[in-house]
Amino acid sequence: MEKRRELWIDAAKGLSIIFVVMGHSGEGMANHYLSWFRMPMFFLLSGMVFKPIAPEKYTGWAVKRTRGLMTPYVAYGLLIAAIVLLYTLNIKGFVESIARLAYGGLSLTGPYGVFWFITCLLFTQLFFGFITRFNLKVQISVITSCYLLAHLISLTSLKNFNLPWNIDVALLAITYYATGYYGKKAIPALIGLKASLPVLLSLTAAAFYLDSTGVISYSLNMKYKEYDALFLDLAIPLLVSLSICSVVFWLSKLVPLKWLGDLGRNTIAIMYLHLPINYALKFLLDTEYGLVPFTLIGVGLPLLVAIAIGRSPLLATMYLGHNGKSRPAVRYGDQAAVRAGVSAGD
Repeated sequence: MEKRRELWIDAAKGLSIIFVVMGHSGEGMANHYLSWFRMPMFFLLSGMVFKPIAPEKYTGWAVKRTRGLMTPYVAYGLLIAAIVLLYTLNIKGFVESIARLAYGGLSLTGPYGVFWFITCLLFTQLFFGFITRFNLKVQISVITSCYLLAHLISLTSLKNFNLPWNIDVALLAITYYATGYYGKKAIPALIGLKASLPVLLSLTAAAFYLDSTGVISYSLNMKYKEYDALFLDLAIPLLVSLSICSVVFWLSKLVPLKWLGDLGRNTIAIMYLHLPINYALKFLLDTEYGLVPFTLIGVGLPLLVAIAIGRSPLLATMYLGHNGKSRPAVRYGDQAAVRAGVSAGD
């Protein structure tokens, strides 16, 4: 069976994972501005292809969704911990790493630094999938309350409380996710207007300029709950995300972007492996390298790993969230995006 998808959505996801890798390169300026939108855009794009779940099917869907996201979480976590153990022979460190993986959230640092996103995405999807059984008014009320509560937490000492699996960050993430879901028709219509591209890019450039000149001082870090600007935390991530989506949309009409779309459908290995691979190489080579090598290595090597393990149903199930053989072929076209749940590795 063949899936029909919008190329620009997958290409935008591919660009997002490149931005994630770039942001972890150690370049402070790059990380500052990329953090404005790289995670919110993932949630936005995932929300755009979310399909509401009938209440009677919710439990089965939730179990399947949890298995699909958490199997690679456990597999990559154990793999990284085992490799470190083989090198250090530090059994105590190995046990501590397993404990941190089980608890998640702010406990995850170093090579496990991005694991928080997977559990946050899972809770966001499960929560949103549950509330879609209610009418729109209730949904909006719940999401608004979550957004306000997220900022209340960020502005108080609760910010430093490490809840398991970054559950509290899902309070903010669900806003971006819901915006994608509710805007699944409006967003393509907006970015499909030729006049929208220069307007969006101009507004985005203005936001970057105002921050660089000190007129505004904006930052966003979802993992560490650094979001204290009630209006800007919605306006800026969505503005920049829409600008990128608009650029990708029009580029997809002009140049071949299937490679970027394919990258967007295979982000899970890059998400999990770009940090440990770069950390390992820096240690083995005893050297530091900048943004460009870090990004090329962090995207390229994990992608090769994904291609290799994708040939094995067992390894694909463990590390990619699908068994390879049962994954439908994809054909890109101009129809609306496929109405199916999408994760970082979908």
